[in-house]
Amino acid sequence: MKSLRIAVWVLAASSAGFGQAVPAVPDAAPPKGSIEGQVFNLGTGAPLKKANVRLTGLGVLSMSSKETDEQGRFAFTGLEAGRYQLSAERQGFLRQSYGARKYATDGRPIGLAPDQHVEDIVFKLSPQSVIVGKVLDEDGDPVANVQVRALRLAYRGGKKQWSQVAIGQTSDIGEYRIPGLDPGSYQVATNPRNQASNMMQTPSNDPLPDASEMIYAATYYPSTLDSATAVPVDVPQGQEIRGTDIRLRKTQVFRVRGNLSNVTDGRASVMVMLTPKEGGQPAISQSPAIAPDYRFELRGITPGSYVLYAQPGNGIQPSVAYQDVLVSNHVDGVVLTFAPGNDVQGTVKVEDATAPVNVSNLSVGLRTNTAMPAMPLLGAPRVKVGSDLKFTLRSVAPLHYTVSVAGAPDNCFVKSIKFGGQDVPEDGIDIASGGEMKITLSATAGEVDAAVVDKDSVLVAGAIVALIPADGRAMAGSSIAIQGRVGDEYGAVTFKGLKPGEYSLIAWEDIPLGAFLDPEFRKPFEGRGESVKVDAGAKQAIQVTVIPAEETDK
Repeated sequence: MKSLRIAVWVLAASSAGFGQAVPAVPDAAPPKGSIEGQVFNLGTGAPLKKANVRLTGLGVLSMSSKETDEQGRFAFTGLEAGRYQLSAERQGFLRQSYGARKYATDGRPIGLAPDQHVEDIVFKLSPQSVIVGKVLDEDGDPVANVQVRALRLAYRGGKKQWSQVAIGQTSDIGEYRIPGLDPGSYQVATNPRNQASNMMQTPSNDPLPDASEMIYAATYYPSTLDSATAVPVDVPQGQEIRGTDIRLRKTQVFRVRGNLSNVTDGRASVMVMLTPKEGGQPAISQSPAIAPDYRFELRGITPGSYVLYAQPGNGIQPSVAYQDVLVSNHVDGVVLTFAPGNDVQGTVKVEDATAPVNVSNLSVGLRTNTAMPAMPLLGAPRVKVGSDLKFTLRSVAPLHYTVSVAGAPDNCFVKSIKFGGQDVPEDGIDIASGGEMKITLSATAGEVDAAVVDKDSVLVAGAIVALIPADGRAMAGSSIAIQGRVGDEYGAVTFKGLKPGEYSLIAWEDIPLGAFLDPEFRKPFEGRGESVKVDAGAKQAIQVTVIPAEETDK
């Protein structure tokens, strides 16, 4: 056998010597595709030149853009097979993604096969809406350099609230202009006129004023300090709404003074911040507390309930200080005491497994529920679970947290979490000291594979699908128990790692981001979904009929 192998090699080599070697013929490259289309002005129907059309490849780092010609046409050629996202924009118009609806602004991908040529892409860009007005003082004189905000209702944490979407500033004649608006209803409000001067105030040695001070406060159109009595501004598509004049109102403001206690690292200063207790707003005032006594002073505070807090550190919080403050007059003598962080040791146990379970991607973190949106570092940084199924959350500040477990295998769900021997409820737990956390996973998770269709059983791409537990947790306001997914371009959506039990599956064609977490939003659609029973370790395929956009676009 050995000589046979040698003989074959010699024959092959000799044959090559009779003429020039023939190079190997490479496989032919797959034929390329293209995407072409046209951009129009939605308001006039005319082709829109100089629009910027952007093509982004999904799964690869590729992006290119084209400017439309005189007829509003564009073309991307020489494209590899794959999935692409396409968007168009032009100054004075609202950006649009291909396949986007009113709320699903990301649109849907375009699937391109080898040698496929898509030629029928059409964009109809809506001219932007604009709010224009003046800001006047109590005497009717124009006020320059005032920031003016446009706010719109949005869902945050399962609640509907006014959120800033755009901002403008008054000119030397007191006029402001807020462009780039979608059609809809807005509140328009000013920022406090001298807000900047009340930020970063160093402590004063002067006595507190005997009476309140007066400033131009945040004022809502037409002239109110209370957002509940503001008059909404209805903005039609592509219109410029003029005459939205705001007459500023003055209000009494107070100061909050105090000092930090138990600052153990000897730093020169620590920033102290104040944020409204309700509404998830950012800090409205801040002051450096300077060594050695770490005194601070916050100015320009309107009456209300606030959270006062400070956190030294550079990403790992060794300690935190916070307390509630009610401001109805000047507040003096506040002592903000730092409480040191503590380590939380943890272990993970996997039950009900019939084969080895891969937990190499498993991680644990803590998320605070306190009303401190200006402190993104608050919470315990996520840590990976070791191969020995142990983990340590270091320097955990004494606050209220929910426990976040990520990276569990698809066949596992979190069966229980205990801290200090007590069950951790879904709405979180107070961690006042160090302790031991025990997380139990069960390898009996179920899976639901859903297909979203319309009333004619045609698959619907990009629907928003929510899987809601039927055990009462969702009705009690536990948004943690609700899972949401966006269907792919084929109308498919998958939920994995599910705790066995009863669920309701509801699909909407187009709803605002996060709306399905709001019990009030879901109430009119109860009974419109499909009941799903998730059995231990089982997969279930189900078809759900989408709730059309006409029913939610109100």
